[in-house]
Amino acid sequence: MGIADIERDLKFIRTTMESSSRYTNVPASGYLITGLLGLLGTWGTYIYLGAEKVADMTRITTKDMKILMVLWLLVFVAAVGSVAFCSWRKAQKHALTAWNSLAARMLLSQIPLVVVIGILTLAMATEGYYGLIPGTWMGIYGTVLYSFSYFTSVEHKIEGIAFIVLGLIVLFIHGAVGLALLGLGFGGIHIVAGMWRLLLEKKVQRVSV
Repeated sequence: MGIADIERDLKFIRTTMESSSRYTNVPASGYLITGLLGLLGTWGTYIYLGAEKVADMTRITTKDMKILMVLWLLVFVAAVGSVAFCSWRKAQKHALTAWNSLAARMLLSQIPLVVVIGILTLAMATEGYYGLIPGTWMGIYGTVLYSFSYFTSVEHKIEGIAFIVLGLIVLFIHGAVGLALLGLGFGGIHIVAGMWRLLLEKKVQRVSV
């Protein structure tokens, strides 16, 4: 067995160990697309409601809330689909499997939380607590990212904390400022995270070359 064979075997062993304990298949493009979708959802919310309803959420009707829930559900589905596709492309590029036991455990463990936040959103909308929805979304999403950090990287922990802090602030700040902070969270944090990962990916590529 030559040196090249040993290096290849060591690389295979390291890749196998990392894939079983760390999930690293989500590329920078997944975060950037998610951030753009977050900004699009925020912009769509403002355009649909208008300045008066954004400033005074007591003007929001049940019909308005149903349309906004559909809008953000589409944003959520599009974001998840984009991340899944980008992860699959990255895995294919590196001859890895995007969907493995670790990915399954990470995602399936969050299904109860997604169901709860969906029902909680419906309850808050029914009771007219519209101003609490953005902060609750960001706080719960930050909690999900923080839990993912134990299977991914420290970046997810930092992003999770940022979402949690911003979500807690938005719980007490409504109107145009609250909506802007929603865009800053789902749009800005994801884009910054994507740019950071893009720099790391380019650095790794330069080192490997």
